[in-house]
Amino acid sequence: MALKLPEHSHCLHCGDPLPYGENFCDNSCKSDYEKEQKSESLRDLLFYGAIGIIILFLVYRIIL
Repeated sequence: MALKLPEHSHCLHCGDPLPYGENFCDNSCKSDYEKEQKSESLRDLLFYGAIGIIILFLVYRIIL
């Protein structure tokens, strides 16, 4: 027989179970999550920028 768990969600940062509808267990998890998201966005921006520069360089080399 399967165990029926009450509806719940998990902290977006640490994964601890929370009452349904809550996203973070405390303010430190929320601030850490926001820092990680900002860092991830910057990393993605730098990656796509580097790819763009490489493509521009290759196109420039092909044209000349």
